Amino acid sequence: MSARILIVDDTPSSIKMLAAKLSNEYYEVLTAGDGPAALEAVERDAPDIVLLDVMMPGMDGFEVCRRIKGSPQNTHIPVVMVTALGNNEDRVKGLEAGADDFLTKPVDDTTLFARIRSLVRLKHMLEQWRLRGATSEKLGFVTEAIDVLDSGTGADIVLVDDSTIQREQIIQFLGADNDRVTVIDDYEASGKVVDLGGDVVVISLSTDPDAPLRMASRLRSLDPTRQVP
Repeated sequence: MSARILIVDDTPSSIKMLAAKLSNEYYEVLTAGDGPAALEAVERDAPDIVLLDVMMPGMDGFEVCRRIKGSPQNTHIPVVMVTALGNNEDRVKGLEAGADDFLTKPVDDTTLFARIRSLVRLKHMLEQWRLRGATSEKLGFVTEAIDVLDSGTGADIVLVDDSTIQREQIIQFLGADNDRVTVIDDYEASGKVVDLGGDVVVISLSTDPDAPLRMASRLRSLDPTRQVP
């Protein structure tokens, strides 16, 4: 899986070494030597991942990360902070700034590529869901669902979710408005969703990124659930 990766570091030798490793794995490499240049590159080139050095003169990595994550257009871009310090205080500051992951210098190749592959998959999945969400909103599905949930009468909600922790949080959130939630933990059980006849169907993300889409596609193809938000 190829990706466009922005390396941000004020040390040319560090950029050169990291860029060579990434290029050898067929990643497209962009570089920036300071914070302002990094922010310009993010806006101009829309990288898939930012590898961001912490200790830079002027605008440090924490501030760069904070500004990237503070932009609605760029907040979904994964930021990996690369530091030679590796202490807990820097990790806390990085998390507060919105960092998605951390690497400690000298960077281990196996760890580097594993993190990149994982974050690229996550970013692509989030982009797909953002696109589907925007499409659903244009078609009126999201608006219909909100209208039902805000009606004040208590909606019958069918929740499809195979994560115990995640679905408990969703149930707690939905139940606050007296909505009645029925859980299905099998993404192949579209027939159960039809039988329940809920007012709204909520399909959560799964460890299998295609499972929610398959479920939604089946429900849209069946007469009883075709118009259900």
